[in-house]
Amino acid sequence: MLALGLLAVPACAATVNLQFTGLPTGNNYSGIASYPYDLSVNGGPSQWMMCTSYNEHIEGWETWQANMVSVGSLDPTTNLLDYEAAFLFKMAVGDGGADGSINAAAWYLFEGVPTLTPEMQAWLTLAQSQTYTKGEFANVLLYTAIPGSQSIQSLGTAQNFLSSTPEPGTLLLLGSGIIGLSGMLRRKFRG
Repeated sequence: MLALGLLAVPACAATVNLQFTGLPTGNNYSGIASYPYDLSVNGGPSQWMMCTSYNEHIEGWETWQANMVSVGSLDPTTNLLDYEAAFLFKMAVGDGGADGSINAAAWYLFEGVPTLTPEMQAWLTLAQSQTYTKGEFANVLLYTAIPGSQSIQSLGTAQNFLSSTPEPGTLLLLGSGIIGLSGMLRRKFRG
């Protein structure tokens, strides 16, 4: 039951509280911080995310609200940029953020900045050459900042981010582990 409940969470849209908690690796693109950013969702543990906003800014421990939705729940025709960004996010996760031009390509998708380089163009071309189907990125969450909800108003609207949810197999393993642990505890306290 727990595993099934967890599987349903990414498909639901929700408003969440985000807090920027740091830059764990110091990765950057031309001096601008790039994937990964550490963020906390609703006061939970920090997790690695990729920002998709170049012109917006955040500072340490800043908080804001965002609308969260699974990219896979969106229509790939009307939300093509979100699918392309999710593809780039998966590429950034794959190399641990070492290639900052992947994150820069996501910025360029949405805002047309920074200046397009051959490396960014290669990533954009790869993302744009893919065929996307609805549900493909069900484990990628999109956090769209809600204007006016940020704790530091002088910086303007906070950035938008992408993050991963655990794969269904991981969730099932976690759920079965919790069930097994509860059974062991039940036996221990009964006997």
